[in-house]
Amino acid sequence: MPSLDKQKSDLKRLKEKLMLKKPNYKNIKINISVLKELPVKLREANHHITAVIHGNEIIGIETGNTEKTMLGVAFDIGTTTIVAYLMDLHTGKKLAVSSAMNPQIKFGADVITRTTFANQNEDGVKLMQSTLLNVLNKLIEDSVNKANMLKENIYAITIVGNTCMHHLLLGLTPKYIAYIPYVPVISETLEVKSSDLDLHINPSGKVFVLPNIAGFVGADTVAVILASEMDKSEDVKLAIDIGTNGEIVLGSSKKLVSCSAAAGPAFEGAQISSGMRGAKGAIDHVSFGKSLNYTVIGNEKPEGICGSALLDIVAGLVRLGIINKRGKLLSPADFINPNAIPFKDNVVTYEGANAFLIVPPSETAHGRAIMLTQNDITSLQLAKGAISAGINILIKKCNITTNDIKEVILAGAFGNYMNPHSACTIGLIPPELENKIQLVGNAAGTGSMLALLSNEEYKHSNTIASKVTYVELGAQKDFNREFAHGMQFQDYK
Repeated sequence: MPSLDKQKSDLKRLKEKLMLKKPNYKNIKINISVLKELPVKLREANHHITAVIHGNEIIGIETGNTEKTMLGVAFDIGTTTIVAYLMDLHTGKKLAVSSAMNPQIKFGADVITRTTFANQNEDGVKLMQSTLLNVLNKLIEDSVNKANMLKENIYAITIVGNTCMHHLLLGLTPKYIAYIPYVPVISETLEVKSSDLDLHINPSGKVFVLPNIAGFVGADTVAVILASEMDKSEDVKLAIDIGTNGEIVLGSSKKLVSCSAAAGPAFEGAQISSGMRGAKGAIDHVSFGKSLNYTVIGNEKPEGICGSALLDIVAGLVRLGIINKRGKLLSPADFINPNAIPFKDNVVTYEGANAFLIVPPSETAHGRAIMLTQNDITSLQLAKGAISAGINILIKKCNITTNDIKEVILAGAFGNYMNPHSACTIGLIPPELENKIQLVGNAAGTGSMLALLSNEEYKHSNTIASKVTYVELGAQKDFNREFAHGMQFQDYK
């Protein structure tokens, strides 16, 4: 306690107390905004305070003992979906999870169209940045409300996302990612003040952005590798984060290669005639026996189909021969497989072309038919063609065969819910790898959480990013051939 006999400054007394715990705190720094709060908070709390420290800097002062109420948020910013994980930094416990559609979708469905929008509009980058930051703040608010916590107790945020999302969040132009040699503005980790991004947490909070690799392969791919420890594996592994911007990594501790496949939003149920997110009311799985059977998230009346159901439907129709090798939805007169006959009445006409009826209007929540159209099939073919081409080109780059791959890691929300057999049936993943598939959920989100909870893991992300070799698919001479081949289905006749 200060007195006339002991006129040490408030900061000096604080440093002396900190040095009892760690001698090198003697030269610790303090943010000017925190220094302004120090004298008042010291006396309000009768000199019982908690110092919040990052590295060699005091970034916050809290009254009383608040060691057990330090929070952080790990973000996974996807092209279509954004997920926020509220974490207790003291215990490592996950307190709440919130998600939302990425509102940037109004500027473009994928990274290419958003990059184009940013390049062609004077305030394009600024507009997309503010749109993104607004939804991050809403997710922060939603998370703390779920956990009955305060935003002021959030001192750290980690960010992962593809390179385009990363740049737009920071207000950096993504222009040169799209042009040869596909160079990002920054590839290493970056530490930013939360106030610089107007993120509504503790004013002294920090934002830790994980590193990019190159092109559109960004921090989310680094996070997947961090979570799966591919970079430490003796065995060759294939990791696929399936989403609007699909990222693929192949290799082991000896060598890692990666690419980005512009799959589009079909896997996430977007831009599909009856498509929707994997939420209540979405058909998530479909099977074909003597009749068509499906399950609905929330056991409610169906409203549409999400990405996992889209795969099941197309895979089932391919096996029945109702969809041919080139993706055409056949008329009943052209059915060859007798097992297809029970579904002849499901083939209807929609906008002058064949469509497959999944649920009639009388059985849906909104009174409209849920169906698969020819355009939906084409959208899925384009998406799977991009992923399939990426896998095959990386295998060639590593000079290996599918037999050398010991494990296939399917990441992302979509990857976690899809049926691996359906994925292999349509040729999204080589069929010979089906028994090697492991569903790991949102590995990018897991990597973001690891970096939030461990400074060592955050630092290790830089090592990972520098180790991965980027392959630009569009620049490969065999890409068009692989893509065209990947769009086709197996012939089950």
